[in-house]
Amino acid sequence: MTRTRLFAAASLGVLLGVLVALGYVTPAAAHGADAPAAVDYVVRVESVSVPGVTVRAVEGGARLELRSTTDRTVVVLGLQGEPFLRVDRDGVAENRRSPTWSASRSLTGRAARSSATGSSATGGGDPAWRRVSAQRTVRWHDERARELPARAWSVPLEVDGTTPGIVRGTIVRAAPPRTGWWWAGAVIAAVVIGVVGSVAGGAAAPRSRWAHAAVAAVAGSVVVAWIVAGAGLATSPAEHLGTQLLARLWPLLTGVGVLAAAVLQALRRPAADIVTAIAGACLAVMTGFADAAVFSNGSLAGPGWSRWAVAAALGGGLGLLIGGGLRWYRTPHSDSTPHSDSTPHGDK
Repeated sequence: MTRTRLFAAASLGVLLGVLVALGYVTPAAAHGADAPAAVDYVVRVESVSVPGVTVRAVEGGARLELRSTTDRTVVVLGLQGEPFLRVDRDGVAENRRSPTWSASRSLTGRAARSSATGSSATGGGDPAWRRVSAQRTVRWHDERARELPARAWSVPLEVDGTTPGIVRGTIVRAAPPRTGWWWAGAVIAAVVIGVVGSVAGGAAAPRSRWAHAAVAAVAGSVVVAWIVAGAGLATSPAEHLGTQLLARLWPLLTGVGVLAAAVLQALRRPAADIVTAIAGACLAVMTGFADAAVFSNGSLAGPGWSRWAVAAALGGGLGLLIGGGLRWYRTPHSDSTPHSDSTPHGDK
């Protein structure tokens, strides 16, 4: 009865976790680095009028990246026409009095709407420049070049304090992927993995355990590699790889946890099955359901194989949950008959 209640409680906890993830995690907040897993639009940069300056959209259009190879001073003008970012031979500087600087701190720009009313971000007075990088590349969120409807956009520049410049681009709708196929594939994989891994006794039990260890090793490795690759793509002169990995800490830890479960399965440790089930549930919730936007949106913010990674997390995680949980439930435990084994028949 104790195992039955524990299994039911664990199943209920996982179900509640999935519901919370589906209700709380949005595509824009799926990554701690404030970039969507995927979006339904494509941000295109059509032209830059300043020679030696290139601009491109990164992280699925969440940010713009400006790179300068000229010795001239290039200033990006903000939402109110104020100096916002400055790129020169010494690197990148931010104007901390710019309302756009506040807006650029988050994908939604909510920070700007609260802090722009204060004296530190009014856009008036002399710019308060602060050097943030010795490189001549900068990334920022810009609401002028983000989200549908399809339209043209532009960001004004100023060169050497006098010469105007401009970045022009467009936003178009991204063709959606075959959403149903991705979901169906993940669900079928979860069922197959769960059935194969649920064998608790008999001659097939060792093969079942090794199969689950292999699935956990593959799913965990794919997710860890995907998170590291996505963090690498999101790095900038002001945000190094360590910063991006820290922003993705919890999904990264779930991938590492599944790898640890694979090791326990291979070593045939007593707690391997329940650990595998819990690790699989966390992987399915934290990476699978949380980043499921890749199945419905056509523009990926991370690597081109992001859909395969999320499918591996979802299908593999649910499969490990089902198989590990059932095998743990069916396997006799020492706490079920402790007294009959340790107490002599003659004792009363």
